[in-house]
Amino acid sequence: MSEVADVRTTPLRRVLAVLALFVAGGAGGGVLWERLWQAPTGLAFEGRWYLEPAGPDVSFQAIALFVVISFPLGLVLALLSGMWRGHETATLVSVVVGAGVAAFVMYAVGHALGPGDPQVLAAGQPDYTPLPADLGLTAPDPGRVAWHSSALLALPAGAMTGLVATYLLGSRGLERRPRG
Repeated sequence: MSEVADVRTTPLRRVLAVLALFVAGGAGGGVLWERLWQAPTGLAFEGRWYLEPAGPDVSFQAIALFVVISFPLGLVLALLSGMWRGHETATLVSVVVGAGVAAFVMYAVGHALGPGDPQVLAAGQPDYTPLPADLGLTAPDPGRVAWHSSALLALPAGAMTGLVATYLLGSRGLERRPRG
């Protein structure tokens, strides 16, 4: 019977379960990010798109919302992962990897659900046509890659905070139950 119990709690199963939890959480975070975000509008002019009104407060909204959602999401996912005792090293590695993957999945899902690239859409539009901005993690300037941002580190930072809190402040710490 002890062989059956060991099979259920192998490090590989732990890693796969934590990775699946983080990927699902990242996808859910991406949907939430896109649903809560209100796309700022801009205007097409001479085949290019310009944010109107222009300003850092308007272009920073998507980045701030990403951080506001992703840090607590990483915290909660890591708390859930850390409560499952045993195989702490496997849990730590899978939380670090899973948090990075979840941040990218959150970005990819939110970006895919959001409006298209306004620079591309503006190319065929008459002047002064209003177009929404796309959902990205950088300012909507021409030539910027939409996912090159340190905001992607918010989810892993939240995950590490949650895992440290679970291991250091949890009622049982890193104790193991007696076996046998």
